[in-house]
Amino acid sequence: MTIMPVADLPAPQAGGLHVLAAWGSSFAQWWLAGLRDAVPAHWREWAAGEARPIMTLWRDGDGVTCRLASAAGPAEIRIPLSHFSVAALEQWLTEQGVSRDAVTVAPVISRELFFLRELSVPRAAFGALPRILEQDILRRTPFQLADIWHAATAVGEEADGVVPMCHWIIRRDRAEAALSELGLASRDVDCLAVTDAGGETVPVITFRTVSDEDPAWAQRAVRLLAVAALGAVLLGLVVFEWRQASVAAALETALIEARQSAQSGRDGMDPAARLFAMKADSGVLAVWDELSRILPDHTFLTETRIADGTVTLSGFSADAAGLVRIIDRSPLFSGATLTSAITTDANERKDRFSILFKLRGARAARPAARSRAVP
Repeated sequence: MTIMPVADLPAPQAGGLHVLAAWGSSFAQWWLAGLRDAVPAHWREWAAGEARPIMTLWRDGDGVTCRLASAAGPAEIRIPLSHFSVAALEQWLTEQGVSRDAVTVAPVISRELFFLRELSVPRAAFGALPRILEQDILRRTPFQLADIWHAATAVGEEADGVVPMCHWIIRRDRAEAALSELGLASRDVDCLAVTDAGGETVPVITFRTVSDEDPAWAQRAVRLLAVAALGAVLLGLVVFEWRQASVAAALETALIEARQSAQSGRDGMDPAARLFAMKADSGVLAVWDELSRILPDHTFLTETRIADGTVTLSGFSADAAGLVRIIDRSPLFSGATLTSAITTDANERKDRFSILFKLRGARAARPAARSRAVP
């Protein structure tokens, strides 16, 4: 029988971390629901063998009977009421090889303490079930949400997408009085249980977020998903850095080869041809070298034109106005000026600029060379 928890114990006012934790819990539940639907039935049956242990306890005359149901098998003990305490309970659990935090503690109290209502809820509305129940309580019952605990459990088979349910409502003062008879408080238990017509113990109101819907294998699956996601992000960053390094190395190799090709091509030239090749090299390779050295990291070029000893740059920069001073200080360039107004690009969130400057010592006649630099 599926337990639908709808009321938790009072918690401090929610903050940013609480909202983030709630979002993470909702995401984990959504992912687990999809996982359960995708896993074959016989696999789910095998995994159910690691379900979270549950311990039920009830008043038995002048003592308290505790029954533990776990994968290792059932265990039971009767502790005299005068010796029963939370510490004694934890000691017995330790003797059984489990810790208190790994066990769902469900005290059994009388059904007569509950107010029961029958509901028929469409499965499509399960996501909004807590809000539906709260509104139903406020409009159709004399109770206030602050004075009760409540939850809904399925009591029959689904038919045409509608699930018959039983809405359990109990006043907090009555529940706490029943728990005090066992020597417990609400903070010491995980849920409230009752005995059905067949004598079986059935949890009806869950206080903690961990229940039989979240066995150990499910918790490990969520952790594995988180680790896999983190690993995928780290791997992506490593691949990105490796790719960028490869591109930079390829560009550097191409530049070196171009220099060597230009140098070897000048061998055997007459003095006039050699001088022309040196000037052409200064107009292309030297310009690229100098621009790579002086331009700041927050600047990238979209277009570069070199013609007749004049260089025109276009691109984006976080400080476009400062580029004029940077270029003028270069021993290779002079006369840097803006050829258009600086504008802010909404997509790049940087200044769009266009700058023109001269090559120092360049002649008026020079073959034009054009290249584009894409960031």
